[in-house]
Amino acid sequence: MIRFWQSLTAESTALAGARPAQPQIWSRLRAALGQRQLLAVLLVALAIWLPRGFQLDQYVTVDESKWLVRSANFYEALVNGHYQHTFQHGHPGVTIMWAGTAGFLWKFPAYARLAPGQFAWTDDAFTDFLNQHGLTALEMLAAGRTFIVLANALVLALAFWYAWRLLGLLPATLGFALIAFSPFHSALSRLMHPDSLLSTFLLFTALAYLHYLHRGRRPLDLLIAGLGAALTILTKTPGIFLFPLLGLYGLVDHVVQVVGTPGWRWRDLVWGRTLVRFVAPLAVWVLIFALFYFLMWPALWVAPVDTLREVLDISGDYALQGHSSPIFFDGRIINGDPGSLFYPVTYLWRSTPPVLLGLLLGLVVLAAGWGPGRERGARQTGWGMLAIALFFTIFMDLGAKKFDRYLLPVYMPLDIVAGLGWGAATLWLARLPRPNLARWAPALLAGGVVLGQAGLSLPTYPYYITYYNPLMGGPAKAPEVMLIGWGEGLDEAARYLNETVDPNTTTVSSWYPRGPFSYFYKGVTDSNRAFWEADYDVIYHHQWQRELPSRRMMAYFNTLTPVKTISLNGIEYVRIYDMRQAPAADYTVEWGNAIRLVYYDTFSGAMYPGMRFDMTMYLVKVAPLDKNLNILVRLVNADGHELMRVDGWPEGMATAKWPIGEVLRSNDYKVDIPPDTPPGLYRIEVSFYDPATLEHLPVTSVNTGELLPEPYVLDYLIVGDLPETPRHPLEPPADLGGQIRLFGADLLDENGQARANKQATYGPGEAIRLRLFWRALDFMYTDYTAFVHLVGPDGTLIGQQDKQPLDGFIPTSYWPPRQIIADDYTVPIPADAPAGTYTLRVGLYDLATMARLPVTRDGEPAGDAVTVAEIPIGVR
Repeated sequence: MIRFWQSLTAESTALAGARPAQPQIWSRLRAALGQRQLLAVLLVALAIWLPRGFQLDQYVTVDESKWLVRSANFYEALVNGHYQHTFQHGHPGVTIMWAGTAGFLWKFPAYARLAPGQFAWTDDAFTDFLNQHGLTALEMLAAGRTFIVLANALVLALAFWYAWRLLGLLPATLGFALIAFSPFHSALSRLMHPDSLLSTFLLFTALAYLHYLHRGRRPLDLLIAGLGAALTILTKTPGIFLFPLLGLYGLVDHVVQVVGTPGWRWRDLVWGRTLVRFVAPLAVWVLIFALFYFLMWPALWVAPVDTLREVLDISGDYALQGHSSPIFFDGRIINGDPGSLFYPVTYLWRSTPPVLLGLLLGLVVLAAGWGPGRERGARQTGWGMLAIALFFTIFMDLGAKKFDRYLLPVYMPLDIVAGLGWGAATLWLARLPRPNLARWAPALLAGGVVLGQAGLSLPTYPYYITYYNPLMGGPAKAPEVMLIGWGEGLDEAARYLNETVDPNTTTVSSWYPRGPFSYFYKGVTDSNRAFWEADYDVIYHHQWQRELPSRRMMAYFNTLTPVKTISLNGIEYVRIYDMRQAPAADYTVEWGNAIRLVYYDTFSGAMYPGMRFDMTMYLVKVAPLDKNLNILVRLVNADGHELMRVDGWPEGMATAKWPIGEVLRSNDYKVDIPPDTPPGLYRIEVSFYDPATLEHLPVTSVNTGELLPEPYVLDYLIVGDLPETPRHPLEPPADLGGQIRLFGADLLDENGQARANKQATYGPGEAIRLRLFWRALDFMYTDYTAFVHLVGPDGTLIGQQDKQPLDGFIPTSYWPPRQIIADDYTVPIPADAPAGTYTLRVGLYDLATMARLPVTRDGEPAGDAVTVAEIPIGVR
């Protein structure tokens, strides 16, 4: 073992500039180098493949069903000469589709001959076609995934060879061991999805070009870098990042070469043979890239201009338009761009302690020029890896649409820098004088790094995507910050239902019905849009994080008890509900006992001017109608500002002729929020009325038969930023009934601005204006009334205001968890109030029972009211 360790560290020691203890090591190293390189490359390929190569049919993520259909279409187009159809998406995902094609050649080579043509990925026709030929979509997906894993393993093994030549054996081995057991890369490199291959090809190309610059400028390296660039950009358009990156690599090398030449002049940087030495390789690399890019994508053979235009248009739209639905990040629901902290924060959550500590060591090594960082090629390689991390993060931050997986190309370069740091630490230990027992210290350190990385990753197998960094709080805290779930866990829900119900007679609805659930459930599946007519419904974690498809639907399921919950790595991912005896949702209402609302979806979280509000309602006619009714839908704030108004026949259909029992999907409710829209809360009001008489139909609850106020308040929308930060926060905040937190109270001046002095003096006959800051802790099912009492020095109540928050405009039963409400109150002071110090006390109660919510502060009972201010009255 000691001899093996000495062999492993010898080359890195030499690269670090330290003289080996035995000069003959050099001759032995040269003699053994060829055999060892091949063996090392194969071992690295095996180390990368082993954590990824098994149970490839365990679960399915959201987009993979699309890539499977696109791969099938690619294969069919390729074989039948319909080359224009090898363009399937703007990503463009060509390498993914080549991998999928390999899967079809392996499992279903006759597909291209038997397929009726191109399939849409938005329906089940493709899956039905496979079933007719004795195959399943899951089998074909696993076949395509196999080639994704193999491509990652083989290309990363070749990248390791380049890293070895640039950094030395020990740093490269440790860096690629961190990659092999990286939980995030392991998760994504098992999927039929572009992000892992984008990352792998980008790293490989960067290392090949660095090897060209610093290890002899061999034309073969330039050829390989051009091929790698083509594969990168054929995988996903963010690969164009390689153009400025390799230009930067060449520029740095050019400047270093010129400045390091005795007698150099400034003009040498921009003129002469040295400039040609910088520009010529880049020009050749671009030509090689263009050749391979053209050769490997048949769509370019027949329609090059149109294909490239579509790629650029679609990619630009993805970057600029942002998310089509809200995301959850840092405890908030966000529509649009989550901000520049998104990628740094998600990297910390997805990384590991061995990598982060190694990164710190690597930065020190590179900055100080110690150990492997002393040699120029190794040092520039290390800085080159950091350049990928820094500039790719900035590059991706320019886009409004952000997901943690989009940053995957940063992870492996930083793993290599971490390997450089750990390698330097190991070599430093190896050179220290030590007793016999301590000679194992370097091996133990290096082995501990690898085992630590593996020990964090492998326990989550095969659901590596459920890993979250323990330094950040791990799985216990991740749901408070990170968007949880990409389809994993829905497979377990389907397996559970397959074992406990009869799939032949049981319909199940779920959030991701096509792929993540349907590939595993043996019966009929549908989306959550049909939950009201399903036997079972499956609710996913980020539905309750993002309050989708609507906050009131999530509040409804919060009142039900799931028959089964699915947890992975300590995180609850899935809740399964038996809907056969469940009551209707609270928002299920009827107008005139004839038209029933059964489902709606809309946006949650705050929206801003320039965004589009979009809502869909599902309506069912349950009784005959002899009139053609209009539907009136308004989006309006408390001041009467109308943001949207839709008035007319629902979907243009005459309600008298509308068949009983037929579901009408009504989606005419869209509005682009104008720039001058006042910020605040807007509620969605729905009415049906007779246009001849203008008489509105009564609206009743389906569950209780209770007559409800008209117009019916369906939900609400937040526009702009609501006041969230009180000038005078309560310390500690007060929790009322475990449902609402009072966390701030500001006294206001006559202009409605928070007073700087919370002890402002008032006179008799004046009014105290107060702004309270509430935060919902959980879904509520009671419309609470708030009270603000002014209590005299003797305990006598001398002034008060009792009202529902926001004057009942948005009752508390509509508030979802995390919702912040700033609400103003006015308490008059009697004209005959004697001078003294008065107390403002605040609380909530149920008007039906007059029972107050109990107050706790720091977990301790604190009565049923909160003192928010001491008010001097008539005291000068």
